[in-house]
Amino acid sequence: EEHPPPAAAAATAEEGSAAADGRSPLVQFVYPRRPSPPEAAPRTSFDMAAAWPTLRQLLRCTATISTVVVGLAATLLTAGAGQISSDPAVREQMRAVLPLMAATLSTHGTAITLEGVLLAQKDFAGLAATYTAVGLSCAALLALVRRSGAGLLGVWGVYVWYCLLRVVLFAGRGFGWRALKPTPQAAEAAPALG
Repeated sequence: EEHPPPAAAAATAEEGSAAADGRSPLVQFVYPRRPSPPEAAPRTSFDMAAAWPTLRQLLRCTATISTVVVGLAATLLTAGAGQISSDPAVREQMRAVLPLMAATLSTHGTAITLEGVLLAQKDFAGLAATYTAVGLSCAALLALVRRSGAGLLGVWGVYVWYCLLRVVLFAGRGFGWRALKPTPQAAEAAPALG
């Protein structure tokens, strides 16, 4: 018994499928069949234990960068204040907000790193809920600053709240509100980093 070559078998199968869906070869040529949509990749869970060593290193890098940035800002607003403004009142105000500025610069990078955990987990609902809570609380606090006359220090205080709240909420959501330490499996798998 002789078997048709693979190309001929494929053509025969294609003709059979054309006949099966009632379309002539000419109609199929003009209006080719749409390919079936690709199957969605199965959603895999985020393995925090496996990611912990990398995340820990990222948090260390973030802390180092934040320390350098705070040092530069402090130097600029103290020793370099005369280069920014010759007005003594402006220089005094810059010095007054320096601790609040240092707090925001110290926590912003950590918040962004922890936001990345939620992105890696594809926890878009968690991101939306976090930013909703943060936005509403900041709006309420800014209204309070306006009514109280707290001025620039009040605005910087709200910015500190914004950064700290994101750190707490992102960490809580990303780590499932567990303590911020790795699971025993991750601790065993992690190389000694310091």
